[in-house]
Amino acid sequence: MKKRHFTRKNLICCALVFFYLLIVTFCTICVDANNPIMKANNPIQYLGRSLGFPDIRGSVGAWLLVVCNIVYILIFTIAFIYEMRLAIYYEGKRWTKKWIIVYSVTLAICLVLSTVIGILAQYPYNPEYIKNSYLLLVEGLVTGLIIYAALLCLIGGAIVLYVNFKNIDKPFRFFEDRDEDKKLAEVEAQELEEATEQGKLAESFGETSVNGDINNNASPNQNNLGGNDLPRNENIGDLVKEKVFPGLCEIDSTAQLQEMGVFEDNLSLSEICDQFRKYLAKEEKLYFDIKTIRAFIAGLGTSRLIILEGLSGTGKSSIARYFSEFVSEKSFFSAVQTTWRDRTSILGFYNDFSKSYNETEFLKRLYEYSYKENHINIMVLDEMNISRIEYYFADFLSVLEYPIEDWKLKIMQLPYGFMAPYHLEDGILQIPANTIFIGTANKDDSTYTITDKVYDRAITLSFDDKNDEFEVEGDVHKIAISYDYFRKMCDEAINNDSFKLSKEELAKFKEVTDFAYEAFDLTFGNRIQNQIVTFTPIFVSCGGKKEEALDFMFARKVIAKLEGRYEDYVKKGLEGLLDLLKKTYKEGTFSETEHLINKLLRRF
Repeated sequence: MKKRHFTRKNLICCALVFFYLLIVTFCTICVDANNPIMKANNPIQYLGRSLGFPDIRGSVGAWLLVVCNIVYILIFTIAFIYEMRLAIYYEGKRWTKKWIIVYSVTLAICLVLSTVIGILAQYPYNPEYIKNSYLLLVEGLVTGLIIYAALLCLIGGAIVLYVNFKNIDKPFRFFEDRDEDKKLAEVEAQELEEATEQGKLAESFGETSVNGDINNNASPNQNNLGGNDLPRNENIGDLVKEKVFPGLCEIDSTAQLQEMGVFEDNLSLSEICDQFRKYLAKEEKLYFDIKTIRAFIAGLGTSRLIILEGLSGTGKSSIARYFSEFVSEKSFFSAVQTTWRDRTSILGFYNDFSKSYNETEFLKRLYEYSYKENHINIMVLDEMNISRIEYYFADFLSVLEYPIEDWKLKIMQLPYGFMAPYHLEDGILQIPANTIFIGTANKDDSTYTITDKVYDRAITLSFDDKNDEFEVEGDVHKIAISYDYFRKMCDEAINNDSFKLSKEELAKFKEVTDFAYEAFDLTFGNRIQNQIVTFTPIFVSCGGKKEEALDFMFARKVIAKLEGRYEDYVKKGLEGLLDLLKKTYKEGTFSETEHLINKLLRRF
């Protein structure tokens, strides 16, 4: 729903303040002994005297003071309400520290202006003259407030009496059910529109996608269980699992009938990289450098989160999708939406109105592959930084840091005795060990900056440069490898002493990382160090060199973080780092790092 800068409630508040100020004006006229309109000893004067106010004879200066204060009270009211609406529009909260300061500044400006103008109107300055002016203002405000409150009570009481007499035979409800139904229908319509948009994009890639109505699971006719015809007070413990989790239960019922697949586990990692590169070129006319393919495959074996970033149209989504096809699988594709704010956007939520769990296709895909343990499960989040990754993907960022047996997510709290779907024991979903998340990220003004928290957990590939076409010789075809075989090859590479980084190589590389720490205050934590130790031998097993692996990781984990920083010390540090790399390693060994450094230096 579109947020507006002013609502009807805001206009009502402004009108109430305006009526109060009218009454204040009227009361001030009544208590002014010099007024030519109202008679002396009128009821308002009696009220002022009973409150201890003396009889006051107003002057032109006094009335300028009154009018000035009334005008600024109205201005502040309108400005304050408008600023609160802006706070909700931009940040979703009224009372943050930033907006409290804004409100206070607005109040201070109005107070200063009304005071200054009011004092200037008292010329020539006389203490008694100024005292009478302020007494008139205060008496008008106080008597006006008393009469205003009395009128509100009188009119409010009359309205309550009229409404209840008119509906005396009807039950009292503070909120009507039909209002709840209308609000729910609006929410479901919005979710349906978002899901449809995601489905159209995913279908263009020919993949399993988030193209279903996420609220269809709450359909009244689902599984002939009555849906919304159920009594409102029905407890979830009284429902059967097919009603609450229809999609997951359907997976349970069909999983045993699915073909498990036949695998051809006979290729090495280097052969897989070579075959995949040729497959992309011959079948899809996509051309990538062999080092990019090696880094991609090694990344799959190192981290469960891969980020493919770069300009639109450089093949980020394609390489993720076609790798699944190449290994005879089918990737899951979901387009991230700007409205994704928390885990319910991808994991769904329990709908208390329909008495069912709104199962997303993302959740069902994870659940399905808990049965396909030996299949590689590629789950693509397209344009993952169009919303803040830490909002909707926070649980995964934390859980994937744990040992595989602890990759567990609490989907919902189930009541005692409720029989859940087979792989959702106690409402907890085990993320399948064969799952790899791949996110594509564009670099433009429409997206959020990816934070170091996400970068440090992921293996990131950049797609900024155009690759040259090449001819493919020989036969190229899809392969079928199992997840266990792929993991076994990665583990064998990690444990191969000839592929590991030696103490001398680590010490040599440490000179470069220490310089980066001194020059840019960028450190290598244990997480990044472990990634390098894991990534390097897998990259070597893919046919690469250790220096190429270190070059890739250093460029993505350190130099990439310097983008957008233009301080003088950064330029000097980059120049010094470039000299150090040439002294420590042969020139051109860290080609990607040198390329990024030169690219950054050209911007200074």
